[in-house]
Amino acid sequence: MGPDREKLAEHGAGSISLDSRLLEKVDAAFGCAAERAAEVFRATDAEADIGESFEAALRVVLDAAAADPDLTRLCLLEAPGLGATALQRKDAGLQRFVDLLDRELARRQGGQAPPLVSEMVVGGIYEVVQRAVRAGDTAALPELADQLRQLWLPALRSH
Repeated sequence: MGPDREKLAEHGAGSISLDSRLLEKVDAAFGCAAERAAEVFRATDAEADIGESFEAALRVVLDAAAADPDLTRLCLLEAPGLGATALQRKDAGLQRFVDLLDRELARRQGGQAPPLVSEMVVGGIYEVVQRAVRAGDTAALPELADQLRQLWLPALRSH
């Protein structure tokens, strides 16, 4: 989306543009998914195994993504192509998950989360999930939870 289209998307002639509406849906979807994951973490004891808690939170997000493939496709594939504003909002949505995981790691470790671990975990999961959605495998997203947990568990436990 070029600068003129971005300007129109933000300042339509007294109405909300289609792009703005789509981005509102993306924001709401990221917010809802992050809140679902946060609920899982809040429901688990700080002494519980990080792998089990992480997988449960991840499974909740992947189940929601699989249940609404059109919204998932919008969030992961289509919206980022709407320009710089859309990319910033996608990054902000992912940052919610980074912050959530940072808080959970800090809670379990009684202090501060290890630097970059959460960003690497969230970014890696985003890439894997985005590729699955691009390939049309949205319904199979929940099946990735165990594999992703096994992949990232050493990073989550190492600090």
